[in-house]
Amino acid sequence: MKVVCVGAHIFDVLGRPVAEIPPGQGRLELEEIRVTAAGTAGGTAVDLAKLGAEVVSIGAIGDDTAGRVLRLLLAEHGVDERLAVKPGRATPSTILPIRPNGERPSLHASGAMDALTADDIDWELIAGADVLHVGGPDALGDFAVAVLPELLRFAREHGAVTTMDLLRSSVQPELVEVLRPCWAHTQYLLPNDDQIRAITRTEDLRLAAKTMRAHGVGTVLVTRGGEGSLVVGEALVEEVPAFRIPVVDTTGCGDGYTAGVIVGLGRGWDLLSAARLGTAASALVAQGLGSDAGIVDLARTLRFWSERQAELGGSTLPESRLATDV
Repeated sequence: MKVVCVGAHIFDVLGRPVAEIPPGQGRLELEEIRVTAAGTAGGTAVDLAKLGAEVVSIGAIGDDTAGRVLRLLLAEHGVDERLAVKPGRATPSTILPIRPNGERPSLHASGAMDALTADDIDWELIAGADVLHVGGPDALGDFAVAVLPELLRFAREHGAVTTMDLLRSSVQPELVEVLRPCWAHTQYLLPNDDQIRAITRTEDLRLAAKTMRAHGVGTVLVTRGGEGSLVVGEALVEEVPAFRIPVVDTTGCGDGYTAGVIVGLGRGWDLLSAARLGTAASALVAQGLGSDAGIVDLARTLRFWSERQAELGGSTLPESRLATDV
């Protein structure tokens, strides 16, 4: 399966556990510090590659050390990075002091994230893709208005499945109108619960998901942290529970979920089975530090699911894949 990820690529620096920031010039000893390739395009690309997909990643970064390290991290995971380097701009970067309970306040510099243009897109590459994943259109500036609708339409015309996830924890209701030309070309939208409540001004998640479907989105999969996810499609409204796990860091759990869903759909599984694979991938990510933690490969992700399948309400892996994949 060939997947092209377009959008937010972020250089993350994470440390844990951080119960509080020391006052003044105080010092805090941490158990662990890591740097990772992250973002709703970059982090998803890494997880997709780990799960066996052939991945190309496109986004805007700066001509700085963070950008060079970010490209190296993507390449080390097998991602074919086609990042556009913007002279004089900084690479999007985030410092994440992870709390003991896994929560992740962030200190973020957007840098060149909004500098992506149509010239940075390899349209022949999109034409040959099985999946186009758009990560973080809410942070891509003019690209989301001037290029993204045509990009999604072009991908659909050439037979690609289209998926989309949002980046910012705080999004504005106006985003629905900004991205209105995109919705009809978006087959799968994967926001978290706070994001979809914000853009629809609706507290009821089922109603919020149905509202986005009314705008033209095909299927909405809402991640809900420890509560699992909600899948709303044509004649389908289903809750998928989360695994009960010790949480180390919730950074990138949504990216893991998205990657799992994409891989499941790409293997011809039904929607709920794909959502359960996403749930397993997300649970593995949450048990380590950083957006690329936990997931090793598809076989071990499926084994984790298989060994704990009762936690998903007794659901099982698709039988035709069980013998060969686990």
